[in-house]
Order: sequence, then structure tokens, then C-alpha cells
Amino acid sequence: MIGMAPTARPTTMVQVAGTAGGVGTTTVAALLFAALSQDVLGAPQLYDHAAGALGLRLPEGDDVRLVNPGLALHDCGGHAAVAMERLADPHTVLLLVTAATPAGCSAAERVLEAAVSLHGASQLRRVLVTAVGVFGRHRIGARLRALGDRVGTRSVILLPQDLSLAAGGRIPLVRLATHTVRAQLQLASVLRERLRSRS
Repeated sequence: MIGMAPTARPTTMVQVAGTAGGVGTTTVAALLFAALSQDVLGAPQLYDHAAGALGLRLPEGDDVRLVNPGLALHDCGGHAAVAMERLADPHTVLLLVTAATPAGCSAAERVLEAAVSLHGASQLRRVLVTAVGVFGRHRIGARLRALGDRVGTRSVILLPQDLSLAAGGRIPLVRLATHTVRAQLQLASVLRERLRSRS
């Protein structure tokens, strides 16, 4: 039986949104859910832009003992522009997912520029960026640092390319590379820090 932890605060919605389709948004949402599911307050609620795509990627499915009504993850797919507009709600956090390429960094920069124009630079404190590794060599260290200058150095997480994530279906946690697990835990840790600083 799934229980709901008591809460007196509004639900914080983490909008996990990609700069384009196919950049790894659903994978990042599934990895984050797996990490947050271990929290004392329970697993976050889940919302999916597609009919069940996120559920198919969850490493251990969505059967959890306890659900945290104060936190939700929304897999927005490749709709970063729409998710960025939702920063108008103070209970929204944007997790921007992009490809770890020069073009992906440029796409993330454009979303951040739009967020500043619409909501003001101060609202970037509610934005995290995950750059998902792809095949090939891409020199983006300076571009990631530039993104970090805008949203905070720790708020830009590189998820290195991992063959275990390339296949569809459930993410095999036991086969993930060490650097993937490290990025997963860093992402969850930074998000928790952001949530604590807002409470």
C-alpha cells in the first residue's frame, strides 16, 4: 500500500524539460526519481508528457512505499520553452536538459536568456542544467562554465555518455558506470539543496 507523507506546504513542481526531443529528458527524470525515492519523505509524484514513456524508463518501476505530496517531477519532454514560462510560479523549479555539445549548450543559453527576459535574472536560482553526453568528442568545458556562471557552478551537471543508458526500457542501475552514478547523485543533491534553501 502506498502512503502519502503529510505536508502543509504547496507542492514544488520540478519541470524536467529538454531543449529538444531526444536529448535524454526522460532518462534524466527517471534517474532523478530513482535517487529521490530513497528520501525519508518518500518518492516524488510523477507526471509524464507522454503516455507512459517515463514509467518504462524507471529503474525499479513506480511502485513505492511512500509518496511525498510536497514534491513532484514532471517529464516535459522537449518543451523547455513551455516549462520555462512556468517559472512564473514560485513553487516551480526548472531542470533543463540538453545535449553535451556546442549546439546543446547554445540551446540551453537561449532558454536561460528567455527566462531572464520573462522572469528576471534572480529566478535563475530555480534553474538547474544537465548536459547529457553523446557519442563523439565535444569541447564544451568553457561553455559549461559559462552556464554555471549564470545558474551556479554546482547547478550544471554533466551526465557522461553511458552505453547502459543507450538502450530503451528500464534503466539498469547495476550496470551504470561510476561516473553516471556520481552525476545522478550530484543532481539529486543539488536539487535537495535548492529545495532546502527555498523552504
